This record gives sequence, structure tokens and C-alpha cells, in this order.
Amino acid sequence: MKKVNLLFFILFLSFCSTSSGSGIASLSDDTTTTLVITEEDYPIVLTKCLNEEKGYNLVTPFDIEDLKTNIGQLSNSKEEELQLGEDVNYCINKYNLWSDSSSSNPEELAKLYDQNLELAKCLREKGINVPDPSQQEPKLDLSGLTKSKDEITPLLKECGYGESEYEK
Repeated sequence: MKKVNLLFFILFLSFCSTSSGSGIASLSDDTTTTLVITEEDYPIVLTKCLNEEKGYNLVTPFDIEDLKTNIGQLSNSKEEELQLGEDVNYCINKYNLWSDSSSSNPEELAKLYDQNLELAKCLREKGINVPDPSQQEPKLDLSGLTKSKDEITPLLKECGYGESEYEK
């Protein structure tokens, strides 16, 4: 009986002892880690990208307003401002920062696209030349307009903006 117990004890020890890794089941040698960046960390990620990948020397900001101030002080000429804009866009796109399309569901984006397509059509009928939104960027781009906000606001209301779920 002692021999049988001893045999079980030796087998037990052999199964429990560590080996060189052979015999361990694994699904894959590759492991993928997905980094989730919270929106409050976006200024830090953007600053790190600009410093490490684009050669800037920005101080780590407290918040987005601090980052805007720091970036605003970097350019002294139009060329520097254009290059800075390209570098900022590179980092924003690389790390998918402030992207509405990644956080919204497709149904909401489709609805927003349809509504803004109608809004663009209405504004053009009222004499405001605005481009149609795209499905990739469903928000209406009013940045290139020459009219003031006070001139455009009544036209937006006439087209139904602000009275429904157009406003976001």
C-alpha cells in the first residue's frame, strides 16, 4: 500500500512541477492589447504625440483649454501655423481623438446625415451656398460662410434647425 501511495505522490509531483513550457495549451502566441483613451486624456495624448512624433516641446496640459493656449503660442508665421495644423490633425487622426463617428451608432449618424442634407438644401434655397454633408462626416460645415452668425441664425430657424433634434 505504501508503494502505491508513493507512486501517486511521485505522479502528483511530476504533474505539479513546472516544466519548460512544453505541454501548455495556448490559443495563440500573439496577444493584442487595445488601449482605451478617455476623452479627458485626449489633450495629454495629443501633446505626447506632438512632442514624440513631431518634435515639439509642449508642456503637459491640465485640460483642453490649457492645450489650446499652448498650441496657440507655437506658431509665429503662416507657414508654421499650417504645419502645426497638419501635425495636430495627424495626431488626432492617428489616435482617433474627438471622433464623433467612432462613438455614435450608425443609425444616429444616418439620421443626422439625412437631416443635415435637408438643412443644406433648404439653406441653398434661401441663398446660402453650403456643401452637402458626407456620410463619413454627417455634420453640416458652416465654417466657410461669409455671412455673420446673426445673418445665418434666422435662416437656420426658418429651415427648422433648433426646433427638432437637428441641434447636437
